[in-house]
Amino acid sequence: MKKWLSIGIAILLAVLVYLAPFEGLTEPARRTFAILIIAAVLWISEAIPLYVTSFVIAFLEVVLLKNVLNVSYKVYLYPFFDPIIALFLGGFVLSRALNKYGIDERITRAILLRTGNSPKRILFGMMLVSAFLSMWMSNTATAALMMTIAITIINALPEKDPFKIGLVLGIPFACNIGGMATPIGTPPNAIAISSLASLGISISFIKWMLIALPIVIVILLLTWWLLSSMYKSKVKNITLSMEKLPPMEIKDKWVVAVFIITVILWLTGQIHGIPTGVVALIPPIVLIGGGFIDRDDFRSLGWDILILMGGGLSLGVAMQQSGLAEWMVERLNVGGLASPILLMLIFSSITVVMTTFISNTSTAALVLPIAITIGAAPSALALITAFSASVAMILPISTPPNAIAYGSGLVSVKDMAKTGFVVTFISIFIVTGMSILLTRLLGYL
Repeated sequence: MKKWLSIGIAILLAVLVYLAPFEGLTEPARRTFAILIIAAVLWISEAIPLYVTSFVIAFLEVVLLKNVLNVSYKVYLYPFFDPIIALFLGGFVLSRALNKYGIDERITRAILLRTGNSPKRILFGMMLVSAFLSMWMSNTATAALMMTIAITIINALPEKDPFKIGLVLGIPFACNIGGMATPIGTPPNAIAISSLASLGISISFIKWMLIALPIVIVILLLTWWLLSSMYKSKVKNITLSMEKLPPMEIKDKWVVAVFIITVILWLTGQIHGIPTGVVALIPPIVLIGGGFIDRDDFRSLGWDILILMGGGLSLGVAMQQSGLAEWMVERLNVGGLASPILLMLIFSSITVVMTTFISNTSTAALVLPIAITIGAAPSALALITAFSASVAMILPISTPPNAIAYGSGLVSVKDMAKTGFVVTFISIFIVTGMSILLTRLLGYL
């Protein structure tokens, strides 16, 4: 019943928007506005699977816009295999291989064995591993892995030790933060890069990291300090007992080699000139072609995320081609109402609020096409919007890592909301301020 009600509301609102006497709204923009409303309602309500909404978007764009815009229908389908989609596909394959062959666990143990036994150091080590793995792997898979290891540590603590809460919260928060650091860390990053590419602004893998990594480090350290201060342990040292892992086999080493080579090629794109999307094809070719990843592994990749991203990119293309994004900016007269810095804070806050309740990919897909057409520093606005979609971590529903942590039964909604609100609120200002500074230093502002 809820599904059909949401679909009915989406269609009704779309019709009302189409028929509304909006001044200056052309026919193509009017139809695109209706498609945007349908997408927004379906994504927010999750009446149908999120990726199916992407198919709805493509279908409606081709059917409703083909006779009013002098543009081939292929324009709306190209985004479903945009170079950014290929980049994420390569990231998914790497992620699956790292998890399948236990490389992620080896990295985790190697770091934890060097952090020492004090609760503060262990929390730092757990958060550092969570953030690092989330740069290259699904933050959901990372959170699941790290929560398993966290249980071992928690079992060594007194029954009502506050540190348990801090440790459980530190993992999802670090996963969310770490995903900002690389273009493949989380879908909003890829949508931001692709959106800017449509304006002729190219951000390479290494330049993204030069901007994002300092922001990640600052927010991660601040979050670690906050958690270690709020949830102090009753013990001075924690004894960790971890079974020794068996030596790496030849296949494990091959996976590590492919990972290292791919990352190096991503980071040195400006030297060799191979696009990051093309480099991302190396993991599927080697790991799938070489039998490291089988058919079942291939089927388990995040295809729904890729299709969801494609739908968001396609919607962005339609909004720009039809003039809807430009019309929205003109109607809002945002540039005349607010200074650029205030405008960026507004977009960051809007993104955080939306991401608190719906998918960060859906939020980015809806907000980014509007943000980049404002006219005031599109690069900074796109980055701020993408980063803000990752720092919203107030509720269990805000991100999958939050949901995994809450599902452990070790933290309450109140604990997560109290700490998550502080981290999120401070992060809005860090993201905005540092994005402006770093994009200016790198010549993007």
